[in-house]
Amino acid sequence: MRSQRRGRDTAAVLVVTLLAACTLVAPRDPPATARIWDVRAARFVDERALVADLTVARFRLLGEIHDNPEHHAIRARLIAAIADAGARPAVVLEQFDLDADEALKAAQAAHADAEALATAGRFDRPSWRWPLHKAIIEAALRFSLPVRAGNLSREALRHAMAGGTDVDPGVKGYARLRAARWTATEAAAMGADIVAGHCGQLPEAMVPRIVLAQRVRDAAMAQALVDAATADGAILIAGDGHVRADIGVPLYLHAPGQPDAGARSVSLGIVEVEPKEARAADFPRQVVADNPGFDYVWLTPPVEREDPCATLRMPAAK
Repeated sequence: MRSQRRGRDTAAVLVVTLLAACTLVAPRDPPATARIWDVRAARFVDERALVADLTVARFRLLGEIHDNPEHHAIRARLIAAIADAGARPAVVLEQFDLDADEALKAAQAAHADAEALATAGRFDRPSWRWPLHKAIIEAALRFSLPVRAGNLSREALRHAMAGGTDVDPGVKGYARLRAARWTATEAAAMGADIVAGHCGQLPEAMVPRIVLAQRVRDAAMAQALVDAATADGAILIAGDGHVRADIGVPLYLHAPGQPDAGARSVSLGIVEVEPKEARAADFPRQVVADNPGFDYVWLTPPVEREDPCATLRMPAAK
């Protein structure tokens, strides 16, 4: 079940309509204190320790499950804390397409608020459940942090992949895509997430092409981070699947021979934990094993949502 939830988040940017199938409600009561697991140190840390590490990194990649309000609130708070510490990084959002980047710059120069900025950047409000991301944009604007676009539009992605398995060399991030280390291991890991994200109903022949599409997007986001970075670097706001260091944006960010490849990045996965998982003897190590590729894992309660796979499991009417 955990891998299916993570897989749905990974696939959401490829099939945006899946987002609309989710039912959004208020989260269950959160814990009194944050539960943040430092993967390298194998211990819980407090929010101040996480902020201190994020502040000194050049690239901070902050994940999410798209329809969980708490995840957006956490990231807005982290952005404010990083700025409070004196850093002024750019904030790059998966939810803004790259062809809207100049409009975002112009709107910020005109002192647009979060609503006006979302309009200028053609934020897809229904698909991304606006105003969930509003607090993130407001935090960036409050501290005068540049808000920048990070994602390829669907049209740009189609154009880039018009040759099937041959990607257009003109697409943003192409050099990083080709320079990154990608083996059958990474392909299998991403393929499994994508299959789970499509409720196990995806034709096998389609999986490699969707994997490639995800890789093209991740490479573009990595290049967008580098291009948008200020003297204090950049922050990426994206789904958990994108911020995974093993198969996501960091793989291309640190691709050999690419600009800023040696700069330090920190990936934060924000994941949901069911009560029974929190009571397990191997908690939180099993949760971390089920959610690989992060430097830190922030554990939150799940939200109630309809199962998007339920209708696919229903027997056909006679």
